[in-house]
Amino acid sequence: MLTLVRRSCARLAKVFAAIASLLFCFQLVIIAVAASFVGTNSFESLAGIKLPPFIRMFGMSRASFSGMAMYGYYEPLAVMLVVQLAIYVATEPAGDVDAGLVDLVLARPLPRRHLITRSVALTIAVTAGLMLAMGSGTWIGLTWLSPAGAAPPAWRTIGMLMVHLAFLAVAFGCVALAAAAWSERRGTAQGAVAIVAVASYLVDIVGEGWSRAQPVARLFPFHYYHGNAIIFGDARPILDLSVFAAIAVVTASAAYWRFGRRDL
Repeated sequence: MLTLVRRSCARLAKVFAAIASLLFCFQLVIIAVAASFVGTNSFESLAGIKLPPFIRMFGMSRASFSGMAMYGYYEPLAVMLVVQLAIYVATEPAGDVDAGLVDLVLARPLPRRHLITRSVALTIAVTAGLMLAMGSGTWIGLTWLSPAGAAPPAWRTIGMLMVHLAFLAVAFGCVALAAAAWSERRGTAQGAVAIVAVASYLVDIVGEGWSRAQPVARLFPFHYYHGNAIIFGDARPILDLSVFAAIAVVTASAAYWRFGRRDL
């Protein structure tokens, strides 16, 4: 089991380091920009702009230094980087089948479930590592770049954003793991779930701006992670995190069941 984990970690190291560095630097840049806005009094102009309700999900909370400093945790590109890496990590069992490696691994008295357990553990660990990188960037940025007199964001709120994003990514990772348990090709499983993740986000955007689409949007994971709702205190963390946890448990269980019974 530990040999499998070490091998996977060695293969993921460069990709993880690159994405973690990007997210770390992004947090620093966001805080630097927010500090520059304080210096030019730009937030007063932003606060006076009235936009349609669905635009609010993109960051009306940024009309303050503290709000903008937290924007990276729900900025679409940053969120997708975290989610897509979780999907990539979770599809490794299909990659093992595709490369024929699973035949060598299972030639030893090793239960098949260990390959699934490895991927679940790595998905959680990689996601937690990305959250640590983002949190470190936020802490360093706030320590070095916060302008005098600007109210910093509450770390409790930052923590809630990190937990929600981590749960969201792990949920998609477990969906990808279930797809990998059925698939013969890693690219097929990864690509399918990656497209579903992007489609889920787009459906949520439509649901925020079109009332008729709201019932459909509730069926997709991104509906349960709105950064502005968390910042404004409008979120329902118990419901949101329960939805993510339920998705993860159900799909991971399906992956254990299918991978243990498939013809390899």
